[in-house]
Amino acid sequence: MECNVIASEEKIEMSKALSTLQFCNISYQIKTGKEKKLIIDDVSGRLEAGRLGAILGPSGAGKTSLLNILSGFKHKDVSGSIFVDGRLRNVKGFRKMSTYISQTFPMLENLSVYETLQVSADLKLGTNVSPQAKSENIKNILKMVNLVKCSNTMVYSLSGGERKRLTIAVELVTNPPIMFFDEPTSGLDSVASLQIITHLRRLAQDGRIIYCVMHQPGSKLLQLFDDILVMADGKILYCGALTNMVNYFESEGFHFPDFYNPADFVLEVANRDYAADISSLINRNTETYQLLNTSYSSFDDDEEIEMLKSRRKSKAIEILPINSEPICDNYKVNAFYQFRVLAQRSFRAMWRDVLTVQLRVVIHLLVGFLLGVVFYDMGNDANKVLSNASFLFFCVLFIFFGNALPALLTCPLETSVFIREHLNGWYSITSYYFAKLVSDLPLLFICPTLLSVIAYYMTGQPEELGRFVMFWGMGLLNGLLGQSIGLVFGSAFKLQTGIFLIPSTCIPVLLFSGFFIRKHELFNCLQPLTDIAYFRYSLEGLLQSVYGYNRTNLECEATFCYYKSADKFLHDMDMEGDNYGFDVLAILLYITALNILFYLSLFISVKRAQ
Repeated sequence: MECNVIASEEKIEMSKALSTLQFCNISYQIKTGKEKKLIIDDVSGRLEAGRLGAILGPSGAGKTSLLNILSGFKHKDVSGSIFVDGRLRNVKGFRKMSTYISQTFPMLENLSVYETLQVSADLKLGTNVSPQAKSENIKNILKMVNLVKCSNTMVYSLSGGERKRLTIAVELVTNPPIMFFDEPTSGLDSVASLQIITHLRRLAQDGRIIYCVMHQPGSKLLQLFDDILVMADGKILYCGALTNMVNYFESEGFHFPDFYNPADFVLEVANRDYAADISSLINRNTETYQLLNTSYSSFDDDEEIEMLKSRRKSKAIEILPINSEPICDNYKVNAFYQFRVLAQRSFRAMWRDVLTVQLRVVIHLLVGFLLGVVFYDMGNDANKVLSNASFLFFCVLFIFFGNALPALLTCPLETSVFIREHLNGWYSITSYYFAKLVSDLPLLFICPTLLSVIAYYMTGQPEELGRFVMFWGMGLLNGLLGQSIGLVFGSAFKLQTGIFLIPSTCIPVLLFSGFFIRKHELFNCLQPLTDIAYFRYSLEGLLQSVYGYNRTNLECEATFCYYKSADKFLHDMDMEGDNYGFDVLAILLYITALNILFYLSLFISVKRAQ
């Protein structure tokens, strides 16, 4: 197969050229409560290389579900067989040579067009291809999709049409012979839609198998397609050439009006607007593409041949479970290279984010000065110990939520990008997981450090290096704890749900932190809750850093100061004893548990997407 996007000086490895993709007796069902609903009902058809195809049908017909099955994204509760050039499809190999571009194609907004393609090239082409060849390949792709002028434009600044073309360019890096698109013209005007489909037609004419789910194409747009697949109620009415479609429907008794859009006509038939029985269309298509037409000679395994023969005789729906193998784990680059590329991308995207970096740093600076002004020089005043404790408690809250909420806001989009790229075989879950954790470390160091340095000395805390290090270290751990919770909720839930759940789950824990009510004042049945309240360990750690470890008596300028002794205050707070090390260990255990949950949430998100 001739490749238009391969660098001239160095050949990039390409997948084997294909001619057909045939699917037979595909069925797919989902559970709705206690019942099972059939989404795809025993359908068969054939996709041809070198021809641009469209899947048409009314809403709920099963178009996207069929595309997900053919692309390999869906495998649970799916039965049937898929053949590539007459042989049973090998899922691992198929996923390497195919790509699926969904209707919503998430991308990192703070990368340029060229940088987005660069990451794709680094992860998908491997280290055997030189940087010069990768760069030449990217330039050729930009020319093909007409994005040369936008190469340095940030993704968030692209128009709808440019963004759609970029989604195509991202997957063209490896020159895949099979491409699936779910409504590539969604949200675009007629001119931009025409440009997108024209690009896809050119790609198909190079020998690729390209099929798109289309909502309701106009007459001009429809003429760009070579093949049409029409669906209704999970069944296929027609699968074949566009030029034969109208005659096919008319031969079954459906009259085509003059001067009418063929797409509108078949959609009306599929929607039963003609008040006629469409079962004849379904039966005819089934007979055309039944497994009986598959040649035995293409199979090398005698057991496979005998199995297929027996299936033919019984005409069973469940021929073979497809996609029973896991997603391919043989990536083009090793885990460390994946980690390095992903970490660099995360650093670059993060530092360009106004909310995540710039505003976050400024707010920590301003709040540090605000705390210094409000609680100015109270750290050594025995008459203001309670106010100083309020300062420490506020530090706990601000550092925690100041790191949890930014992680929550950015994680859903990044998780969507991760799911798409992982399912398309770019990198492993583990590589993304460690890259994400490492890329957040600089801000988790900078922000709490700025607030700690400013607030600690302005509020007159003990001028002892050891105590400051304890105070600063607890601030870092508290920020890391907040970020870990933000990642868990951001990856496991939608943004709106996460915004509700974090305050709802964290604020009640504050009741048992020891600031509002002491442990000995609680009912006996509630006292154990203070031992699992992570805010208690953060607050106790800060109090220990300031008042613990044999601190001398505080200055008292009043006639009488009740808390002149620091030990007495810690005793009344039920936080006496030098427990700073235990507090650090407790918070580290929470951080470890949350990071494990973050990994599990990524794994579960991938499974849900399938």
